[in-house]
Amino acid sequence: MPKIMALDCEFNQPSRKTIEIGAAVYDVRSAALVDRFQTYVDPGEPITPYITDLTTITDANVRGAPNIKEAFSALKSFHEKHQCFMNPLVWGSGVRNDSLALYEEAAPSEPNFMGFRVVDAKTLYQSVMMFENLKARGGLKDACERLGIGFEGTSHTALADAMNTFRLWYYLVRMFHDGYQGSGRKFK
Repeated sequence: MPKIMALDCEFNQPSRKTIEIGAAVYDVRSAALVDRFQTYVDPGEPITPYITDLTTITDANVRGAPNIKEAFSALKSFHEKHQCFMNPLVWGSGVRNDSLALYEEAAPSEPNFMGFRVVDAKTLYQSVMMFENLKARGGLKDACERLGIGFEGTSHTALADAMNTFRLWYYLVRMFHDGYQGSGRKFK
């Protein structure tokens, strides 16, 4: 059964140091949740009030949490344990996507177990919205609501965002697959 790891991170500002990592592994075909991973990360600096307001993460949450190298190592073990597709599923693939930002902060001199590409749910979503001549901008929660699947959990928490990224991606991929298969065409 093919598996993919949905990944999301929360970052302090303006430093962009990681303060939370959330990941969820799913069976790609059935959408069954296989396992979850969540950890706060001690950035070695105070959490800014803006970030606490956005994410609810406080200095108390990260006090005593693993440092970035320890958290990255734990994520690597999680990824390897489940034999996931190398590249993670993320919301947004810009130059500072969560996977690359995490790697560059934690282990830039080591091989990246997640590779340097991502499966980007946001680009897929925006492509559908543009094709339908609808608003293509917005965040993950807004996108889930626009598609009618709702957002589960609290937005801007890493694990909930990772899990909703998978839900949105699966909804769109399933829609494409069902439409393609229903057309009588076959994949080659």
